[in-house]
Amino acid sequence: MAYNTLEDFFGDIVGKARNGLGIAEGDITSKTGLSSGDLRRIGNYELIPDEETIRALAEILELDGAKLLKISRGWVPAGGNDGLNTSVSSVDRVILSAGMEVNAYVLKCESTGKGALVDAGGQPDRIQGLIDRVEAPITRIFLTHGHGDHVGALSEMKRRTGAIVHCSRTDAGMLGGGGKEVDVFVEEGWNGAVGEVPITAFALPGHTPGGIGYLADSAFFSGDALFAGSLGGVRSGEEAYRGQIEAVRSKVLGLSESTRIFPGHGPITTVGQEQQNNPYFVD
Repeated sequence: MAYNTLEDFFGDIVGKARNGLGIAEGDITSKTGLSSGDLRRIGNYELIPDEETIRALAEILELDGAKLLKISRGWVPAGGNDGLNTSVSSVDRVILSAGMEVNAYVLKCESTGKGALVDAGGQPDRIQGLIDRVEAPITRIFLTHGHGDHVGALSEMKRRTGAIVHCSRTDAGMLGGGGKEVDVFVEEGWNGAVGEVPITAFALPGHTPGGIGYLADSAFFSGDALFAGSLGGVRSGEEAYRGQIEAVRSKVLGLSESTRIFPGHGPITTVGQEQQNNPYFVD
């Protein structure tokens, strides 16, 4: 399986920004000339307005107009289905069906052969197939957050691998059994290793209160805090929405432009491509 579109389309991005900021429909229609029906059509992927209207909409929603225009015209990241293979580490992906398409990854230390599983949304046999293919005995399981589409196969994969499970304490309570599967609670600045590959944890709250991103060599596992061209939705108000944007901006988009970003959904991207194309980050 492979991706040829973004996880979020123009209408999704507009909807997430509007919901995150709590902007009323009337405020948008009065300033853009769009009708209520137009907004519904945008949300249903039936309408992409003209350039002038897109730029006006972006201004109201505090999005970057030029970047939103790129999304509306079908931008997708280069290398969206490419893993990572360096002298230090490799990353391979399997796309699972867990009520929706969701990514799981295996990180492998090239010098020791040891591996880690990042998220385990479902279909344990397909995850096992990836592990077997890359020949990486799994010693750690890293959870980016506690939503069911990322943890559905956790118990089975822990049983099969005997791996140590890592999750934030905040999101561990979202897991079945109150988080009893979690062995290590991670938070901002936590450091560990997979074989000889150093791992650093970054707190990325917003999509969930305890979202975590993991930096490993030149790979960053963003979970649902950051997608190619978008962000995971925030349902807990404007403060959480703005906080997620700022956390991603300061902690992820400040990394080397060549850092490959492995999100929870949709195609793989890079820091550089997100700096240039993600409309939530205004230049």
